Amino acid sequence: MFEFTREEFNAIVEKAMLSEELTKILEMKIKDYSITKMAIELNMSESTINRRIKELKRKIMKVLWHF
Repeated sequence: MFEFTREEFNAIVEKAMLSEELTKILEMKIKDYSITKMAIELNMSESTINRRIKELKRKIMKVLWHF
């Protein structure tokens, strides 16, 4: 699900009004970071990362639905 061109990435970030935190998580997902690596780099628990990814998916689907 997280395979976007740079243009698509920028459009999603803009249209979904992603926070800085969600933007970083999206970038990490695109780069295929593990949940553990994201948690370490963002100083969050793995369960928080998983919740943020669910939120991110919901926002992306909402944006894509309107295209």
